[in-house]
Amino acid sequence: MIESNNVYMHDHFINQLKELLEGELPGKKAQNKMSPNVRFTGKIIPNRDEIRESSVLILLYMKDNQLHIPFTQRPKYNGAHSGQISLPGGKVEPQDKNLLETALRETHEEIGVTSENLQILGSLTPTYIPNSNFNVTPYIAYTKELPTFIPDSYEVEKIIEAPLNDLISPKALDIFIRTINGHNIKAPYFNVDNHQIWGATAMIISELKEIINTLLDSNPLDSCNAHNDQVSL
Repeated sequence: MIESNNVYMHDHFINQLKELLEGELPGKKAQNKMSPNVRFTGKIIPNRDEIRESSVLILLYMKDNQLHIPFTQRPKYNGAHSGQISLPGGKVEPQDKNLLETALRETHEEIGVTSENLQILGSLTPTYIPNSNFNVTPYIAYTKELPTFIPDSYEVEKIIEAPLNDLISPKALDIFIRTINGHNIKAPYFNVDNHQIWGATAMIISELKEIINTLLDSNPLDSCNAHNDQVSL
């Protein structure tokens, strides 16, 4: 069992996660486990020759003696991502030197967390979002500091701090069925404190979950406790 107050064990977990991120990733097979049956619900078919690059940040940090990830709930508006729960991030701007810099800049702008004291662990497989014609590259970072969140009032309605344990628990998985722009959608989602994390964000987290499960399965004692919801990651 990974004791919740054992800093060494958390550092060991982070180091192992970084090593796995440097190897072969689970990729789209893991992402597709959380893919809706219909990905495009817009009205105008996007031009794949005009795909826009973007990136997001999965920030791991300690709170209440366990790892958390912050998500943002966007305000409701007349657009593709109205009210959705997402990871902090956005499109590449001319001043960005690379996609990692984009993710860090957007994270600072959206939730007020700077890149200072962040350890970059690696990146996940890019995910294409047909509704917005974005190709999204997820980066993963870790900080030992408890972040002070300052949400951007224009872009962020609410910050949702999700315990990593809750995300990887089988109890978090559910499915909704609804109609969006005339499309009958059946979508798996992560239910975290009654918040529905679905779509591209869920697909990204699904790949991370697969990597973490691989890590835990390689440590039988940790794995046993994790799958019984006893481990505090």
